[in-house]
Amino acid sequence: MKRLTALILLSILVISCTESSKKIDLEFKYKPGMILEYEQDSKRKTEIYMTDSLVKNEVDESKATVRQEILEVVNDSTFKINEIDTWHYTKPNKDDSTQFDSVTYSREMDLLVLENGKIIDFTFKNEKEKASSYMKNYYEQGLPIFPSNSVQTGYSWTQTTSVVLPSETMNASTTYTIKSFVRELGYDCAVIEYEGNLLIPIEPKKDDKTQRSGLDRIQTKGMIYFAYIEGIVIKQTEKWTTNGDRTQIIDDVWENYKFESNYDVNFILVKAEGLK
Repeated sequence: MKRLTALILLSILVISCTESSKKIDLEFKYKPGMILEYEQDSKRKTEIYMTDSLVKNEVDESKATVRQEILEVVNDSTFKINEIDTWHYTKPNKDDSTQFDSVTYSREMDLLVLENGKIIDFTFKNEKEKASSYMKNYYEQGLPIFPSNSVQTGYSWTQTTSVVLPSETMNASTTYTIKSFVRELGYDCAVIEYEGNLLIPIEPKKDDKTQRSGLDRIQTKGMIYFAYIEGIVIKQTEKWTTNGDRTQIIDDVWENYKFESNYDVNFILVKAEGLK
């Protein structure tokens, strides 16, 4: 019995040592013709305040499908990807607020993505869609850019972005940590835990009569399961806690308001073609 116990202990130690010393490269390995389809479930609770009084409290849920097709490899480290996002959600009926209407909304865009995950450009296929500064800021601040060196359990890196605001320049930063290596949904994955803050200015749009502007301060926390052999994301969970300040025209009068929002997202791969 003692010998068996010792062997089991030795086995655990060997596995533990192997796990801690294992090194991998984090990089996307897209190939032309590859198609990835994801499902995304989101839930958001929002409270809106004017002069410190709660004026609105709402909860909304949505489901989305994300389809990515790799169109071409522009060079050894840049991929052109076509992405179609389709949301399904409900909203109150205009004539009867006790009734809800089912709504489907879709958008299509092309992205240029480096193998380290950085998005260097994106364009919408529908000319009526406009690339918002909000999305641009999110891509710059909220997406991981993988390190060029090999990584192992415990390795971490921090991404910092300078955000220029009307009155000052502030830093947004997120720290990523390799927590473990696991088998998930049939793939060998690196589990990447992250936590940070985003600062996203809201710029008024020319065609918006309310001229809404402000700033979102977002605390993020999440986990990414990255299949390092195939070079794709398998699963991601994320939580946003947002405190927002807004100024806009309401009934021809400039009004200020604040909101607090908790946003939970689950993102999972449901179909993959052309991995080999």
